[in-house]
Amino acid sequence: MMLNCIKESFSLTNKYIIIATPLILFSLLSSLYILFSIGGSLVSLVVAGILFVLMLGAFLSGWFFMIKTCIIEEREDANSLIKEFAGGVGEYFLPTLGLIFVTFIVSLLLLIVAYWAGMKYIGNIGISADALSKAMESVNALKTFLSSLSEEQLFKLNAWNFLLFGTMAVTYFVIMLYSPVMFFKEKNPLKAYFFSLKDLFGRKFFKNLMLYLLLFVSYFILSVFTTIFGMNIIMHFLFTLINFYYLVYAAILVFYYYYSNFIRIGGNLDERV
Repeated sequence: MMLNCIKESFSLTNKYIIIATPLILFSLLSSLYILFSIGGSLVSLVVAGILFVLMLGAFLSGWFFMIKTCIIEEREDANSLIKEFAGGVGEYFLPTLGLIFVTFIVSLLLLIVAYWAGMKYIGNIGISADALSKAMESVNALKTFLSSLSEEQLFKLNAWNFLLFGTMAVTYFVIMLYSPVMFFKEKNPLKAYFFSLKDLFGRKFFKNLMLYLLLFVSYFILSVFTTIFGMNIIMHFLFTLINFYYLVYAAILVFYYYYSNFIRIGGNLDERV
């Protein structure tokens, strides 16, 4: 079943590659928006942050709806799928804002727990924020900074990095099925997240974990190659396109996996929770 999901998701991605268009446009516009929003007073930054969240909500609601539509509807004209974007914004904009808020709260809570655990079991590294900021200015500055640390500080720094990496991995896992649940089963953000946890840790837990590990490892490998070959302008452009393709494929894979395993049962649609 997992192999079939992988193959079918590739087929859908290649057929409905038009789904990449909103993603590319949003990435470009949001990058420009953030660039021009940097600086200014605290009030202007808060307003800019709120507007960005609204932009993100509009994008995700339309984009996820396109993905849902391509999975449940067969279309001869694949490019006509772009017309569903506006309908998705109209139907799912407010629920998607709720999804963003719940995701932020869950991420924040996990980060707080990780910070508490780190302070209790690892301890303070003894590095000032100013010194850490200066170390990130260049590769040479980072090397000098690391060489100045004691063995105990290096051990604690590695432990903190491992803890934060693990926290990030857990966070991605517990929200993996959140979006498909909202777009296939339940629009209420709180109920949708509860149902996503129920499905995630239910009888198909190990299958869900397999999907997550597939996505996590594949993205890690892609990130390594992007970092290694990204210095060359041509390779940077090529890997940028590959990353966009991968993001579209990953989203379709998660939605198709959820649809196949939790919605479509025996050829019929099961909308029970």
